[in-house]
Amino acid sequence: MAPKDLPILENYDISPVTGFLPAEEPLRVLPDPYFAPWEAAFQDFNGLLLASRLRQRVVELPILDASRLKTKAEQRRAYLILCMLSHSYVWGKHELAAESLPAPLAVPWQTVADMLEIQPVLTHAAVVMWNWRLLYKDGPRDLSNLDTLATLSGSSDESWFYLVTTAIEATGAPVLSKILAAIQLVREDNALAVVRELEAIRGIIEELVGVLRRMFEKCDPYVFYWKVRPYLAGWENMAEAGLPNGVRYEGVDNGEYKKLAGGSAAQSSLIHALDIAFGIEHYPTGFRPKKTPAAGSSTTTASSPSTTTTSSSTTQTATAEAVAESVKKAHNSYNDDSSSDMAKKAASTGGSTSNNFIQKMRFYMPGPHRNFLTHLQEVTNIRQYVMDRAKETPRSVEVEQLVAVFDECVHQIKVFRDVHIQIVTLYIVMQANRGPSISHGGFVLQPKEKETAAEHGNKTAAGASDATTSPSSGSKGSSILYPQKVLYGQPLGLAKKQEAGNDVVRGTGGTDLIPFLRQSRDETNESKIIPAPLFAKRKASSS
Repeated sequence: MAPKDLPILENYDISPVTGFLPAEEPLRVLPDPYFAPWEAAFQDFNGLLLASRLRQRVVELPILDASRLKTKAEQRRAYLILCMLSHSYVWGKHELAAESLPAPLAVPWQTVADMLEIQPVLTHAAVVMWNWRLLYKDGPRDLSNLDTLATLSGSSDESWFYLVTTAIEATGAPVLSKILAAIQLVREDNALAVVRELEAIRGIIEELVGVLRRMFEKCDPYVFYWKVRPYLAGWENMAEAGLPNGVRYEGVDNGEYKKLAGGSAAQSSLIHALDIAFGIEHYPTGFRPKKTPAAGSSTTTASSPSTTTTSSSTTQTATAEAVAESVKKAHNSYNDDSSSDMAKKAASTGGSTSNNFIQKMRFYMPGPHRNFLTHLQEVTNIRQYVMDRAKETPRSVEVEQLVAVFDECVHQIKVFRDVHIQIVTLYIVMQANRGPSISHGGFVLQPKEKETAAEHGNKTAAGASDATTSPSSGSKGSSILYPQKVLYGQPLGLAKKQEAGNDVVRGTGGTDLIPFLRQSRDETNESKIIPAPLFAKRKASSS
């Protein structure tokens, strides 16, 4: 039986030059005057949000017919506009979260999302892939020549946050052609040529790590956590942020609530493609397979009641089929906790009743990109080839080179995830633990005097009345400098101090963030052909 044809990038709306980014710059304005009400609201939305008048403006908008958007570029522009207006409406500015999205946004947003085969919620595609412009038309797509089209907060820190990720997508674009070339060379059993492609891929991943490290340069952790991040959150697992049921989309699906994850780095098709190419498998958080320690072995034993033994390529094909099937059921099915649906979830995630978050994030990618990943998963063969060649005794020099460069590629993906964890720790975990009390908002605070036990008791008895004091009152002991900390007894979305004894730091995608990221990193490290400890010794001895 002939092997399946390799995917052709252009057939999946992917450019060999720009990768998952559009080959042309995203539109700066919708050309049809019919959509002028959207563009006008979008132009003013930062000011409207600041003046607490955005929700009023949205209600006044007409319900426009999104089917008049004729090109992909127009649809992407509309999607960006509707994402930013909708998330600003839901989360507000020092306002309680709105659990109902008016029809002037909800109806066309759903229509445009269907056109793009993506979810009607703010995604990586919206703010990273379709939200940039070149400063100089003949310049490169890198941080020296990129700007954003819009931000939710109006801050340069938010722009930098998006642009670093846009630059990662641009820098990683050539890796897609290299992956497909390596797959073809494996079919031809040309080990030396595979080594050359893997060396090129390793260099590209090293460049990705370098770009990611630049996040620290111009994105302030305090500004990101307290001013930007709340607007990136979706409405899945957001009860603690004021949306226990998700958000109602008026005029869509009979006004039923939707629970959708927000923007997440896990929605990057580029990172998924690297995982697929190198056979890096991810499992639901807390559900880990037990892999045999011998180099070159493809057997895995799951840490669940059922045990399976399969090759890497077979496992990935099965996973691809499961993902393709579950796309049809999409988002709301993940939030029904009936016993039958829980059983279905367990079956689709290898026996665990937790969701495989990384697989689920493919629902939030543009349809063509998601389909490309499914196709790639069906033809990937690099890891299995390296594992098979690694079993040869004695190993030839070319096989030693093959194993070494494969593991070096995997190691660089692991380093990328290490840096991501460092960023999350600084920008999210540390900010949540410290609370909104750094820099004092530009004010010089008087040293706090020691209070007696009786005074402390009186303050405690005052309770919520102190916490809800208006900023203008100037009441001592209130949070007047930081209204984002307490607002009528509610946090502003995810912008809140971590309570003592609560170890869960929720990501914008709704995950328990740190356990998820650490497991993803560890799963990457365990995907080396040479076990990680031996790889470290080998790397040290060769340096």
